[in-house]
Amino acid sequence: MKTSKPVIAISFILMSTTVMAGSSHDRYANDSGNVVYASAKVVDVRPVYREVEVSHPVKECWEEPVIHAHGRSGHKSASGMAVGGILGGIVGHQIGKGNGNRLATAIGTIIGAQIGHNAVNGHTEQTSYTEYRQQCVMRDQVSYEEVLDGYRVTYRYQGERYQIKMPYDPGKRINLRIRIEPVI
Repeated sequence: MKTSKPVIAISFILMSTTVMAGSSHDRYANDSGNVVYASAKVVDVRPVYREVEVSHPVKECWEEPVIHAHGRSGHKSASGMAVGGILGGIVGHQIGKGNGNRLATAIGTIIGAQIGHNAVNGHTEQTSYTEYRQQCVMRDQVSYEEVLDGYRVTYRYQGERYQIKMPYDPGKRINLRIRIEPVI
């Protein structure tokens, strides 16, 4: 039967500096006997950034033309149509003989009535002006910013180099908790 040898497992759990403050030793054990605390030298610290999307509301405005048109017409009257119809009938009566005369009189009356109506009622004064009104909309303007996400810390422990990402810069030394467990 094969016997198993104990293996050292390093836990990258960071301790408060107050735990180490009372000890002048580089290593010490806790009460359970299988966990040891140690300190390691930090050899490199690099900030780690991540890009985040930032949205800001922006008001966009422009001038839009609005055309106002007002038409004024004179008073409406049937007198122009009546006078035009009479004059048109007289002129039409002068043309032709027999049934052609009656037809020319009827056509002259209709055309004269229309001309008379347009002459009296067809005058309209059209006035218009353009006014500019401001129109606005709100939209989101998106930009990207880099924010500090933590630090990539490289440290040396017992001649080996290790890396860990931390939320803060640990300084010149990093505290380690080492748990010793057998491999089964």
